[in-house]
Formats: sequence, structure tokens, C-alpha cells
Amino acid sequence: MTVNALFTTVGFDAIVKALKNTHRNDRSVRCLAGYKEAFDIICNTEFDGTGGEVTFDVKAKEHWSDSEGLPLLANDVEGDYWENTVGKTVVKPDDNPFSDAELAGAILWGMTFYGFTRHAKWSPIEERFTQYGEMAERLERKLYLPYIRDKRVKRELKGKEEMPFGICFTMEVWDRIDYGKKHQNRSKLKRFYRLEQRISELKSLDKCQHLIDELIATTDIRKDDAVNRIMKAGSIWESWRESHTYGKTSRMDYIIDLITNYCPTLDDLCQDCQEMIIVAYTDKNEPMTESESNQFYKAIFSILEEKGIKPNLIYGNADDVRGEIALRIIGISNLQQNDKDDE
Repeated sequence: MTVNALFTTVGFDAIVKALKNTHRNDRSVRCLAGYKEAFDIICNTEFDGTGGEVTFDVKAKEHWSDSEGLPLLANDVEGDYWENTVGKTVVKPDDNPFSDAELAGAILWGMTFYGFTRHAKWSPIEERFTQYGEMAERLERKLYLPYIRDKRVKRELKGKEEMPFGICFTMEVWDRIDYGKKHQNRSKLKRFYRLEQRISELKSLDKCQHLIDELIATTDIRKDDAVNRIMKAGSIWESWRESHTYGKTSRMDYIIDLITNYCPTLDDLCQDCQEMIIVAYTDKNEPMTESESNQFYKAIFSILEEKGIKPNLIYGNADDVRGEIALRIIGISNLQQNDKDDE
């Protein structure tokens, strides 16, 4: 049986139930919305590749309840293209103690190790978008430069060339930096702290300005309105929810189900917010119908009104949505908080 056939046979509800058991110590199982989107994308992905086999590493039964580690781990699924993995043959463990749902859950966990969707994926490179990001990188180079002894690394930091993976070093260099920080005098400690704070501020401004630029480019929001709402906020965060129906079911029903029944729901995302900007992106050739808009408003407003959140719902065009609906949920708070993307 292939991975795709296993997923289709077992179904998402059974897989989630199994994940909550076998992977209960892993924080990612709290993000059911991410797993739901990834599952539907994978089930609708056509095989394109060389295939292979998916095998499993199984822990001894007496260690299944350990607070660290996982009872089983699917091999050859992390980091591979989903187009190839869906066609791989599932090889069950010898004397298999797990159900098909638990095996499927281990595979889904491994396939989503680096992220669930195009909007929720991990990258080793920290992106820069505007002049604020460029300023942050220049300051970050200055921050570490006094603690570097390796001449090659110092040349990289001093140079104007882009570092291939951003500001990153070997463990030996990081150890040297940590040692240097521990032996700083008071004035150097203050300098390090001031630079760290300024870098953090610039990175936040970089994200905010990039968000404003994207909203202006893809929606009819007024520039002054976007700047006032985002740049003057105490803190902001954003989260995406997309339908993945592939024309088989109602895209609006999918979106509403996703934001109301899968954690974190829109109700969960409302916490600590005073205002929300929610952008509904569609393909310009398949805009939201009047019926979909009414359904959308009814579902969204009922949640936000209960929370006392001021909503700002706008519509945008995105060619890469391809007949689906993508919600960009932007939470705005008057209070200074950690960016949820950085937690």
C-alpha cells in the first residue's frame, strides 16, 4: 500500500486521534489546522518521482510512555518532496504493534517536519524584505564581530556580500561568542544589550513594512489606513488558513470548518487582540460569490463580536490561490507582546 492509499483509507479524524496518542509529547500536535491542511494537500498530490519505501523505527514498548522521544518514527519521509513520498510503499514493522492510523500518523508527522503549508514552513534562512531588514543585518554583523577570532568569518562579517544562510556560525564560533559575552565588562554588556534591542526593533519594522506593502499591492486598503493600523500597533501577528477542496466540495464550508473546528481556531486566535484585519484572497477569475460572502460574514462576525474584537474584513486577489480561498488573519494588539512567529 502506498502512502497516498494509506491516508485515503484511514482518514484524517483517525490519524489525528492516533497522533494525540503516539505523539502526545510533541507540541506540533496542538496545531490541528496545520495538519488538516497538509493532509488534504497530500491526499490530492499526484505521484511524481522515483518512489521508494517507508519503514519505521519502533521503540521498546516499556519506553512508549517516556516524556521524551516518540514510540515510532517513519523513515525516508522527512525532507523528501511530497510528490515523491505519496507514491512510496509502506512497509509495516515486524510483529507490528501499531494500527494503520498510528502508522499513517507517524508518516504525516514526518512529512510535515519542516512545515505544513506554503505559509507555514520552516527555513534556515531569516528573510529580509525592506531597508529595515538590511539595517538589522548590518547591526547584527557588528554585534558579533568583536567576539570572532576566525579571520575567514571576520572577513565575511565585515564584507558586504550576502552570507548564504544569513547570520550563522559553526558551533565552535558560537561557543567563542558565548565565552566572550560571559566575560564582558559593564559597558560592553550595555552595548550588546542596546544593539540586540535595536536589531529586534528593526526586524519587527521590517515585517510590518513588508506586510503593509503586500496589503497595498493585493487589496484595495488605503495606504494611510494600513500604516496607521499596523505601524502604530503595540504588536501584530498573522496566521493563514486556506481551503484545499480541489473543486470537490464547497470552499467556503471548508474555510469555516477550518477556522471553527481545528485548533488554533479563530476563537483561539482572538486572544489578546483588540482588532483584526482579515483578508479573503481569491483568484480574480473566481471571486467570492454573494452567497459565500454572506456565509463568510455570518461566521466571522459571530466569533469576533463575542470577543469584542473590532474586525476589518477586506478582499484581495491572488493568482496562486487557484480557485480556492485563502484567509490572511492579522491580529493587532495595543500591548507590546512577543511576535507569535518568533515564539
